[in-house]
Order: sequence, then C-alpha cells, then structure tokens
Amino acid sequence: MAIDWSIDRRGLFSAAAGVLVGGALGFPASARAGSGALSTVLVSAARMEGADGGVVMDGEGVAAFGLPARAHAIVRLSESEVLLVGRRPGNYAAIVDVFAPEREPRLIAPLPGHRFAGHATLSPDKRLLATSEIHAETGDGIVVVLDANSGTALASYAVGIEPHDLVFASGGERLVVAIGGIARSAEVKGPAMNLGRIESGVIEMDPRSGAILKRHTVPGMPSLSLRHLALAPDGETVAVGMQDQDRSGLRPLMGVLRAGQDLNLLPLPAGDETGLRFYIGSVAIDASGRYLAATSPRAAWQASGGFPTGSRCLGSGSPMSAA
Repeated sequence: MAIDWSIDRRGLFSAAAGVLVGGALGFPASARAGSGALSTVLVSAARMEGADGGVVMDGEGVAAFGLPARAHAIVRLSESEVLLVGRRPGNYAAIVDVFAPEREPRLIAPLPGHRFAGHATLSPDKRLLATSEIHAETGDGIVVVLDANSGTALASYAVGIEPHDLVFASGGERLVVAIGGIARSAEVKGPAMNLGRIESGVIEMDPRSGAILKRHTVPGMPSLSLRHLALAPDGETVAVGMQDQDRSGLRPLMGVLRAGQDLNLLPLPAGDETGLRFYIGSVAIDASGRYLAATSPRAAWQASGGFPTGSRCLGSGSPMSAA
C-alpha cells in the first residue's frame, strides 16, 4: 500500500487537519486489515504530488484518497466515517470511509453563496452536525446546523465576522463558537481589512434556537482573534487558542472557560514568551482532562497540573490531536 506522499504543516496527527480515529476510538485492527495490522488507524488531510486529498495509515501502510481542494479540519462521524472540511476556498466537506478510502467521498456543499470556514462538530448524541460558514462576498458568518445522517441543513444563525472552530458542550445543550473576527476580501487569502479593531470573541449559543446564551470577549486587546477550541472530557471546559494580529507587544494567546462562566486567560510560557510567534495553530486536552497543550508554527505550549498553573515550550510544530 505504500506510496510516495508528503504532508503539509496541517497534516498528520493534526487537530486542524487530521485525527486519531482508531485504538481508543474504537477501530479494531481486524476491522480493516486482519490481525497483523496495528490497532490504530490514522486519517489526515494531505497534499500529494501537487494534488489535494488525504491519507489513511495503518499497520499495512498508507492509502491515499482524492479531495476537491484543501481540507482543514476533520471530525469523526461514526465507527467508520470521518468528515473533512474544506477551507480556502471551502466549497466542500467530504465524508470518507476510513476502512474503504478508495470509495468516492460523499460531498456536502455549504449554503448557497457561502464557503466553509474549515471546521465542524458533531453533537454528543450524533444527531446534529454544526458547521461554520462565511458569506463569500460580505464576510458575514453563520453557523449551520444539519441533520448528521442526511446532511440536510435544519437551521442557520448569524454569529458575526469569520466564525472558525466550534464544539458542542453541556451534553449538546450549548454550541460554543470561536468568532475569529478578521474581515477579509472576497478572495479569502487577502490581508485583514480591520487590523486593530478585530471583532472577535467566543459565543455560547442554543443550537436549536440560535439564542446567544453567553458572549466572551477580551477587553482592551482588539488585535486578538479567538480561533481554535478544544473540549475537555467533562463536556463543560473549553480551551481557546488565539492569534495576535499586532506584533508590537506580547499578549495572552490561550484561555479556558467553563460553559456559562467567564473566560480566563493563561500566561505565556515562562522564559520563552515569544516562542509561540503570536499564533496558536491547534489546541487539545488529554483524556484525563488534566493537561492542555497548544501548538504554533514554531513552538508547542503546555499547561500542566490544571490549566492555569505551569507552562513550557516543548518544541516546534503546529498540528496536534489528543489521543
């Protein structure tokens, strides 16, 4: 099964473009390749020989599959299926069977006139799927709630400029959405048009009515864009990763909130405050709920012994997932 392949910076082992979908997540080795295979199956977005797609890797090697364009985040849907969500241009999301990657992916389109913002999340009961989407011309953002089985859009809610990551919390009663707040031109890849006045934050909303239950902002720090989220095993604690558009000073890049309570900012890694280069690329919380890790293109940040206490740089890297 081995092929020549390369993975970009949001590749293998990524919470932003890959995920561990076997082992502890319930993919026995015999389900795919017999007793000789590893008990872990890895799925990732990848760019191979100039073409966008993904890979499935197990004990027998690597199998590739094609995608219409670049994928950003990945969500496990069932015992065998994952959803890869496009971004830039974000005109598709693809459902892939990890045990039969050679099958044509089933594609889901964003709402008319919109593009996916790269992330999606599945409710704990697996009935609802939520995506973040951006109007292709105005940049206005919405959250779309879909039937997870059929892919049919059930509702859409306006949430602000450039929603990005999102997670279901409180047993699915709350949908937590990171609003990046960076206004860009219709070309998507252009520079931010609102530097210094980014309208960013995190909202907690009712996924069934769209009602905003709580809104979190970072007063006095208008350059911060709140972008990436990770949910702890308790279903209530959410880690928040940020990007600072102003490099003239140092500001916090991580925060933690509990559903319905305030957002608390975490200090930068002691002794290496510049190591994160003003950007958090992904966040993850381990299965015990005791450790939070965050990565950037140049460094990894970890808080141990409970989120607010202690941090250190671990090395370079951006993609990451908890196992």
